[in-house]
Amino acid sequence: MSSIEASLKSLNEKLDWIIRRLNYLEAVLIESQKYPEVVGLLQSLKMGTVLYGEPLRTLSSLVSARRLLESSPQRDEISRIILNAIALRGPQNISQLTREVQHQRGKASRTTIRERVKKLLQGKALIKEGKYYRLAE
Repeated sequence: MSSIEASLKSLNEKLDWIIRRLNYLEAVLIESQKYPEVVGLLQSLKMGTVLYGEPLRTLSSLVSARRLLESSPQRDEISRIILNAIALRGPQNISQLTREVQHQRGKASRTTIRERVKKLLQGKALIKEGKYYRLAE
């Protein structure tokens, strides 16, 4: 794990801890009904923390996709697009991946995408769950 990945993981863990703590404080204040104005403040603070966490998770997924691409024997543009699409949008099927490659490159065939996905599966960069493919974390 690189220092960037370790830093992102640490930040995500800290944000999760803060959110759990804010949830606890919010529950205590709601139950006591003593300071209703503080509950609204805590809810706003929690929302800001959650909004900050989403870009971190996305960045973490992109760093993970980059690491997987570098460790994979498939280092071509199509594989990069496939891994980035899954990192940004979550698990996808072959049709969705084909549309994404077509959008970025102008052309793509389902056969080519299926072959690249198969090689990425063999290289353990992707995991198949039903009809969908996700990054191997």
